[in-house]
Amino acid sequence: MKFYASLLCIILVLVACKNEDKSREDDINFKSEKSVNNDIPEFDPKKFDAEDVYSDQDSLATGSKKNNPAASDMTFSGETFVKMGEKDSDCNCYCIEFETNNKTELCLSEAKSYIIGRYSKSGKNLNIYYVSPSNRNTIEDLPWQDFDTNTPIAVLSPDENGNMELDWKGFSIDGKLAVDYAIYGKKTLEGTYQKQ
Repeated sequence: MKFYASLLCIILVLVACKNEDKSREDDINFKSEKSVNNDIPEFDPKKFDAEDVYSDQDSLATGSKKNNPAASDMTFSGETFVKMGEKDSDCNCYCIEFETNNKTELCLSEAKSYIIGRYSKSGKNLNIYYVSPSNRNTIEDLPWQDFDTNTPIAVLSPDENGNMELDWKGFSIDGKLAVDYAIYGKKTLEGTYQKQ
């Protein structure tokens, strides 16, 4: 019986030692984690300058030339640009109207196919992305739901005269150019635009 009691005591001592080692290890990990976190600077709202963080978007929306003079040429929110060589006073097809919510309606085929695009700044250019067919769209047989919404369909670049050059890329499906639908929009959209 003494043997079993001694064996039980030894097992309890070993378990207690193991728990103490684990407790020490957890304490060491906690202290290490705390010291690592102390190396991370705390957020100081007094040093935070929101104007620097949002300067690119502000210059895009307001026309500010504060931080990037080239980017100031890309401030078109609320502006309308008409394709050079086209007469489109009603803005039915050959123009780009930049809305304040970073969206625009684009004409792929006059009186037939229109889409909603969103635009975002990329360096000195604006990338245009497909969002959805427009309410004015009458072409239903395209796979609208399959077109990528995170791959640019067009890129607008400013030129030295203050005009915009639109390079039509086309629709993509699963990250690859949808060759069967790449021509849609190229004829009506690609070209040089001037401010109306």
